[in-house]
Amino acid sequence: MPLFERLEDNAPFVADEALVQRTLGADALRQSVRAELIRLLNTRRAKARDKRPLDVLHYGLPDWSANSAARSVDRAELERDVVEAVRAFEPRLQQPRAQVEPDPEAPWRLRLRITGSLSAGDHAWPVAYVAQLMDGQPVGIVDERLA
Repeated sequence: MPLFERLEDNAPFVADEALVQRTLGADALRQSVRAELIRLLNTRRAKARDKRPLDVLHYGLPDWSANSAARSVDRAELERDVVEAVRAFEPRLQQPRAQVEPDPEAPWRLRLRITGSLSAGDHAWPVAYVAQLMDGQPVGIVDERLA
């Protein structure tokens, strides 16, 4: 279970709370990864000047607001940045891939699709998360299975 979720207290004035589980079921794991991806995609960091692995000082994504949705080079760079950040900060999502494309309904807006696999116990299953990226707007993610 991620640190942020362990620190949450949804009922701060309730003394008799259930103990936090250390393992999550499939649906809870999918939702937990979704929450971490939202935090990760909504956090900006400076571009790394060297090729060292990302650490906590480099949590998030480089600012992509100056990039153009119409340029495939800019979209490819964002895809690489997303995969690098997911590998570094959300290791529960295995074999992550990112696909960024212009939204067909609004070409200035980008659609990000993150795929990979999750595992709980002896079971593994593919997952896909979809997000709309608009400059200056918070990123929300929809679990594609539920969309």
